[in-house]
Amino acid sequence: MEYSRTVTTEYGLVRGIVRDGCEEYLGIPFALPPVGEFAFKHPVPPESWEGVLDVFRGPASPVQGKGRTKIEYESKDCLYLNVFVPLGIAPDSPVMVWFYGGSYANGGAGRVSENSDDLYYDLAKFAIDSKTVVVSFNYRLNLEGFLNLNFLDKNFDKSNGLFDQMAALKFVRNNIHRFSGDADNVTVFGQSAGAACILALMSMPEAKLLFDKAILMSPCAKSFWTEQQSERLTRKYLKYIGVAENELSRLKDIDIEVIHEANKKLRSFVYQEGSSNCAFSPVIDGEVLRDWPEKLAKESKKPIVIGTCSQEGDAFICNIPTIALPLAAYWFKFKLRFGKNARRVMSDDFTSFFYTTPSREIARDIKGPSWVYEYVYMTPDIEKRGAGCFHASELPVMFDRSNDFVKVEDPVSRRVGEKIRELWGEFARTGKAPWPMYKDNGDVFKLK
Repeated sequence: MEYSRTVTTEYGLVRGIVRDGCEEYLGIPFALPPVGEFAFKHPVPPESWEGVLDVFRGPASPVQGKGRTKIEYESKDCLYLNVFVPLGIAPDSPVMVWFYGGSYANGGAGRVSENSDDLYYDLAKFAIDSKTVVVSFNYRLNLEGFLNLNFLDKNFDKSNGLFDQMAALKFVRNNIHRFSGDADNVTVFGQSAGAACILALMSMPEAKLLFDKAILMSPCAKSFWTEQQSERLTRKYLKYIGVAENELSRLKDIDIEVIHEANKKLRSFVYQEGSSNCAFSPVIDGEVLRDWPEKLAKESKKPIVIGTCSQEGDAFICNIPTIALPLAAYWFKFKLRFGKNARRVMSDDFTSFFYTTPSREIARDIKGPSWVYEYVYMTPDIEKRGAGCFHASELPVMFDRSNDFVKVEDPVSRRVGEKIRELWGEFARTGKAPWPMYKDNGDVFKLK
């Protein structure tokens, strides 16, 4: 094992490892563990430590919602971040901070399993090719991160997941210069729920001071609950998990497997009601989130790149049996044209309503400069299956890492991944994308 340099943070010294041309600092605490008296609270800064803290292995990810996730290593003690610094990078290099998606229920910056060193999102190659210092971090999800319990008990804070994100960004602002990053040039980039969280932060007075630019990849911009909707879902969830409204303190010690089962039940309930929202969507409470983030984000003057995949809806519609398409279209209020193109019509309507239209409206109306892209590349295995550029299909290409749904094994796919990394790195350095701004003439850059 080759050790990295030792870096001084505001809480103490850290030492990582050097691997494949990159310094990796994996598992730096940016808050106290959110357990015990700190459970269901906004994050508290970590305690300082003596000596050198070895940060060689990625942390556990937050407790998962389960469903479509391969993350096995999860823990309530999850508030850690990773820093990737390409060898030889210049001081004061641009900084990029990754916000993972996963329907506010799944995802993480940790290892895939406890017995593996593999990270769920390994950002070393992204850092090297983009020529930036890259940070990934955990934020709490589902029950602990986004369920609205505050209206029942004020000891349970609101929107903990969003405040975890703010805490990580504060760590970056205060410490990243020690890792060769420029604290005054921070670009946040995220996908799906991660991108929607960035929209939310852009509308929060304290949060928007913590970053300079944003790349929003397929934001689920409409997936937020009103306070009334959230209160109803919270009461449902408490019945699923078997905790009475007057004994919420029991939630602090409840078993993770019990949380998983309740999470699945709430997700099923939301689907059965015909809602396309994520079950654990953040709450527009008039306080933390004053209004719909897609509306408030338009007041921002920050430069943004925003875009979608060309067939986002295929990830959700392709699994519906053909015989059930008419019922699904009726249930979720999407278009359906009977015949061999029924699935494509429904999927395209889903894509337009939930992703493409809101994203382009944000790009059109935002006060700052904006650039729009559409990801249209299909890896050979996707083409073979007859699917389109479905939701999240760009992530394995961007990070050069195959998963169960997309294989990145051929030279063309690798070149497309290199192109994305270079484009995102250029935006991080300059605050400009190398194609015309959307507001100038409605140009949409085809990413392929």
